[in-house]
Amino acid sequence: MEDLGKSIPVTEAIVDSEQGAGTAGNANCLNCGTPLTGKFCSQCGQKDLPRRQAVSDLSLNFISSFFSFESKFFKTFGSLLLKPGILIREYNEGKRERYYHPARMYVFLSFIFFLIFAYIPDEEKVNLTDNGREMTREEKRAFLDSLNTTDKWNPVSGESFDPNTLAEYDSVENAKPVEKRDGSVERYFKKKFITLKQQRGWDEKTIWKSFGESLQANIPKMIFFLLPIFALILKLLYVRRDFYYSEHLVFTVFFYDFLFLAGIFGLLFSLVSWLEWINFFIFLYVNFYLYKAMRRVYGQSRFKTILKFFSVIWIFFFCITFAFVINALVTLILL
Repeated sequence: MEDLGKSIPVTEAIVDSEQGAGTAGNANCLNCGTPLTGKFCSQCGQKDLPRRQAVSDLSLNFISSFFSFESKFFKTFGSLLLKPGILIREYNEGKRERYYHPARMYVFLSFIFFLIFAYIPDEEKVNLTDNGREMTREEKRAFLDSLNTTDKWNPVSGESFDPNTLAEYDSVENAKPVEKRDGSVERYFKKKFITLKQQRGWDEKTIWKSFGESLQANIPKMIFFLLPIFALILKLLYVRRDFYYSEHLVFTVFFYDFLFLAGIFGLLFSLVSWLEWINFFIFLYVNFYLYKAMRRVYGQSRFKTILKFFSVIWIFFFCITFAFVINALVTLILL
């Protein structure tokens, strides 16, 4: 009876093996309970691992999963950088498991780009010269202030006048000839500046600094909201081609990934003065990359692709400009 009792687990193991259980010998998936027919669960995809793992098993699984991620990530990285359009075409054809997900790549690369962008050191001097000598930032600021052409008119003396209160501003505006009064938009923002100075005690330098920081913080959101617009432009340009809007979105996300990657290299090269010239070739490669990707993915002639390439560039440039203006106006309003 004792021998029979010891033989039961062996018999169960043989049955499991005949049924095609996973490598750890479990009959059912430890995650969802689905019967196993191979190394991976057909329902949830979890690998057949031992219920309890020794340190050696845990370390081996960690290393294998890490290298599996690394292999997929760097394969995607290389194709994204050096093979314009190939990655997009294969992804739209359904060959997706071999590559890192484009949305995850977007999150990762955009995070790295804006992290470097935010912490890139400022130059101590600027390339603005005065009699052959480089001007410091303080000298540059004074120089730019001297070029300020804001109309601050004193109705009594006829000289420039900077109102410190809304009542002073209204008084100055009412005393001006009608044709010289500020328009509604200019009036709104001048009053906004006066209000910020009064309520928060900010000087003009502080206002512009806060505006710049807020504007920069909103740029990632602006770029993200422009993503579906870029895809829409492609959809309109290739409306006669058999492509879903979602496939244009895939093109756009991968191209965004490449732009962030190129931007990362550009920022790094800009940190070294004798390598800054490489950024010119990065700019050229970005344009060539977009053209080549469009030609490979959409399969049209060189002539049509060149026409649509320039159409995409100009239309999207207009959209970016419009988005920056809206971003600046909203940022200033919300200060």
